[in-house]
Amino acid sequence: MFLELDKFSPDVKIGVVSASRNCFPRELSEKRTESLLKELAPLGVNVVRPSGRCSIIESKADACAAAEDLLKNGCDAAVLYLGNFSPEIEDANFVKAFNKPVLLMAAAEENSESVSSARGDALCGLMSATLAIAKRGLWQRVSMPKKPLVDAKRGALEIERFSKIVKVIKGVSNATIGLFGPRPRDFESCNYNVASLASIGVEVEEFGLFDLENEIARIRAESPECADESKKSISKTDGVDDPVLAERFSVYEQALLSMRKKLKLSGATTQCWTRQEEYSKHVPCFINSRLTERGFPIACENDAYSLVCELMCQYASGNAPTMLDLNHTIPSDMLGGLDIENKDDVIGLFHCGNVPSKFMKSPKVCYQLIMSRLMEPGKKPDLTRGTLEGSIKPSDITILQIHGSGDGLRAYICEGSFLDVDPKTFGSTGVAYVPGFMRFYRNCILGKFHHHVAIAFSHCGGVLFEALRQLGVKEIYTPELKPLYEGENPFD
Repeated sequence: MFLELDKFSPDVKIGVVSASRNCFPRELSEKRTESLLKELAPLGVNVVRPSGRCSIIESKADACAAAEDLLKNGCDAAVLYLGNFSPEIEDANFVKAFNKPVLLMAAAEENSESVSSARGDALCGLMSATLAIAKRGLWQRVSMPKKPLVDAKRGALEIERFSKIVKVIKGVSNATIGLFGPRPRDFESCNYNVASLASIGVEVEEFGLFDLENEIARIRAESPECADESKKSISKTDGVDDPVLAERFSVYEQALLSMRKKLKLSGATTQCWTRQEEYSKHVPCFINSRLTERGFPIACENDAYSLVCELMCQYASGNAPTMLDLNHTIPSDMLGGLDIENKDDVIGLFHCGNVPSKFMKSPKVCYQLIMSRLMEPGKKPDLTRGTLEGSIKPSDITILQIHGSGDGLRAYICEGSFLDVDPKTFGSTGVAYVPGFMRFYRNCILGKFHHHVAIAFSHCGGVLFEALRQLGVKEIYTPELKPLYEGENPFD
C-alpha cells in the first residue's frame, strides 16, 4: 500500500475478544484476558477491545456485537482467545461475522492451584471451536500458533507475531505497483499475469519508459532545483565524483518519486536493458538501491513478481528488502574451514548493484560490466555507470518468490544466512548458506520459478508462509528439513 517514505509496513489495529461457555465462570475468561492484555501492553501492538458485555462472547448476540464493534473501530484483524471451554457455535459465529483474519488461541492452565479450583478446559474447547469453524468453511481466515494453548506471556508474543502477518496481508492486498517499459526481450522468464497478482489484491499500473522519460524532461525544464537535495546526498557517495553523473542520478530519482506520489505507488520496476541507459545515460541500480532503502522498493528488469515479493518481505521484516539472482555455485576453496553440513547448499546471490547500502560492506558506485561490454566496447564507461557494488554483510535472510499458476499464484520460501565470505566478484553480491537448498532447487524451483528472488534481511519465513496461506496461495514450497503434517508451517 502507499506509505510515507522511510516507513516500512502499514499500521494495523488488532481486536481482542475472549469467549466463555455458560457453564464456566465468566470471571475466569475476564481474569485471563486481563493478564494477556497486561503482557501485551509493552509490545506496542495497537489493540482494540469491544465495549460492554460482548468483550467476552457467551451468546450469538455477543458474537455479532463484538464483530460489529471491532469492524466499526477499523480493526484489520482479531484475536479470539478462549478463556475457558468456550461456546463453539458462537466462536464460529464471530469468525463468520468479522470476515477478516483471526488468530485463534486458548488459555493454558496456569498452575496446580488453577487446575484444582479454576480449571478452564480450553484444550478440549479448542477442539470444538476449530471443528465448528471448519464446518462453516471459514478455516482459511484463521491462524493458530504452533502451540495454541498459551499462558499470558506466550499469548502476547503470538499476538505480536500475528500483527506482522496482518501487516503483510494488509500491505500487499492494498498495493499498487508501477511497471515502466516492456519486459526486456531476453528475459522471458520475468513475464507476469495480471490476474495472478489480482488474486491477492495487487493492482498493476503499466507505463512506457517514455512516461518516465517525459517526467525527467519536465523536471529538467520546469523545476531542476527540486533535485538539489538529492544531488547533494548522491555526491557524497563513494564513486560519484562527477557532477554530471550526480545530476543525472538526482533528476532520475526525483522523476521516480514524482511518479510514486502522483500514482500512489507502493513500489515500481523498470526495464533496464538498454533503452534506459541510452536516454538517462546511467544504469538505474544505484537509485533503485537508494529508494528501496527508504521503503519504496524498485525491482529490476520489469519483474512484477519480484517487486511484490520485495513488498511482502518489507512488510514482514519492517525493513528494506532487495532483489537478487540465485546466481552461481560456490567452490569449496572459497569456504575455507567453515563448519557447514552440506557445502552444496552454499550459493552466490548477485545482482548488478541494487542492494541498499546499509546491508553492504564498503559500497561504491561503479559501472555495469556486462552492459559496458555490449554498449561501450573499448571505451571508458559513461552510459553504464550507476551500479552500487560491494559484498553483502553477514546476516540472517529469508528468500521469497512467487510465480503465476493459472490465474493464481505459487510461492516458495527459504531461510538461511549471508556468510562472512569474500564473494570475489563484481556487483552487489553475497555468499549465502541455505540449508537444504540444492535438493530443493532440483525438485521444487526448476521449471516452476524464475531466477530472481526477493530477500528480507531477517528470518521471517513463518510470517510470510501464514500470510500467503491467508491470501489464498495454495502452492507454497519450502525445503523439507523435517517431516511435516499437511498444512503445517515449516518455520514454526
